[in-house]
Amino acid sequence: MKMNCLHWFHRSYTSIGFFLVAFCLGLLSQTHAFAKIIVQKTNPSSLSLKATASSANEGCIQVSRPDGSEHQLSYRIVRPMSLSSAQAAPIVALHGGPSVPSNYLYPLEDVIPYRSIVFYDQLGCGKSDEPKDINKYSIQDSVEDLKVLLKKLGVRRFHLYGQSYGGILAFEYMKSVAATNSGGGC
Repeated sequence: MKMNCLHWFHRSYTSIGFFLVAFCLGLLSQTHAFAKIIVQKTNPSSLSLKATASSANEGCIQVSRPDGSEHQLSYRIVRPMSLSSAQAAPIVALHGGPSVPSNYLYPLEDVIPYRSIVFYDQLGCGKSDEPKDINKYSIQDSVEDLKVLLKKLGVRRFHLYGQSYGGILAFEYMKSVAATNSGGGC
């Protein structure tokens, strides 16, 4: 049933158009995971940037590529004190692009005022390193970068929010988690 749901999403994502996509991941146990997919049609012109006043921590993490190169990814955690809240899991926001910084998603802080939100700039975007070699970029590498970010920040339970290209990364992350938890088979 899960695979049919994910497969339907994949077909509709490529054929319907601009969407906001959110994946909510909750780990039931070490070997089971479930995903809930929320798809909402949006108007890109309705997005606006504005200053927000939430408390936030910013920093960088280091990620590696198979060739041994290392790169810095910039992140921002809004309301970091509630990052490990048992009542309201944090949201990990994946921006669109590629090459678009995460700051256009900052208005989510005002829309969701009661949760921690983790924003980060994917490799080549915003404040993160921008390698000139195109071989440093792939969807699989971006999924691995997300895993490194979550591990280094200690985020184990969260809701994954992907916008545009970030929706593709969210989908690929969920496939990776499902494959890992099921032993790799479909």
